[in-house]
Amino acid sequence: FITMFVVHNFLFILFGVLLKLFNPISCASGETPVIVGNYDLPPTSRILNYKLANTLHCNITGTSKPEDFVVQWYRGPTQKLDPKEDDPHFQIKEDDLIIKAINDDILKDQFSCNLVSKDTKETVSSAQFQLLGKPTVKIVSQGTFIQDSKIVLECQAQGYPKPHIEWRYENTTFAHSFGRFALADNVDKGLVNYYLRVEGADMSDRGEYACRAFNDFTNSTEATIFVRIKDKYAALWPFIGICAEVIVLCAIIFVYERKRNKAELDESDTDQSPEQKNTPDHGKESVRQRK
Repeated sequence: FITMFVVHNFLFILFGVLLKLFNPISCASGETPVIVGNYDLPPTSRILNYKLANTLHCNITGTSKPEDFVVQWYRGPTQKLDPKEDDPHFQIKEDDLIIKAINDDILKDQFSCNLVSKDTKETVSSAQFQLLGKPTVKIVSQGTFIQDSKIVLECQAQGYPKPHIEWRYENTTFAHSFGRFALADNVDKGLVNYYLRVEGADMSDRGEYACRAFNDFTNSTEATIFVRIKDKYAALWPFIGICAEVIVLCAIIFVYERKRNKAELDESDTDQSPEQKNTPDHGKESVRQRK
């Protein structure tokens, strides 16, 4: 990709030089109109943000009469962008090209602003844009894992050219698998080190994890997540607690009922004793009468 990038830029610069050398307007007036883009990186790169609207702007220099020229925008070598057309992706406003939303298909194309003479309808200067997508990154994970299960983290990175991905756990940064930390690629998205997997999650694996996305032309972007490890018996403790509460409650009820029954028996014995003492012995009296 880098080789193609350099070759394209060289051809665009060569094309601009030839236009200047063989331009009849500049030879006749003594002026050399030049149009230059708002580049972020030399010679022709412009870094765009995925989440924002982006503007491509061209400045006209080398002429005292810029009103004699008009700016025309092209996508690729032949697709002219119409300022009056209602396009969901592009808008031309005061000679600026506003890209409302970017995707990789847009970033793959070359864009150019051409300076065209109103009199001759000829292109006198051209500025080419090589678009780059600033990487974005997001970690997708459930966040909490059960002890002895597998930790799986997904680094959803986006950028153009395709970004490189590095992982960090606490203070250790790694771009290759090592030990229990295994990195895997996402073939469909063409991203290396897209997944981080840790076999047999342990309490020591608890902590902050980060993935960093970067490419050769833009700054890096990092996302972090805090991973928690839950005891594998954690779901059992509430059940055990409920069982213990039931057992204690049953024991309390049993002891209470036993004491209450014993108290009732003692009370009944106490109530019957005086009655038994005051009851007359009619049997003895009947025996005396017979004698």
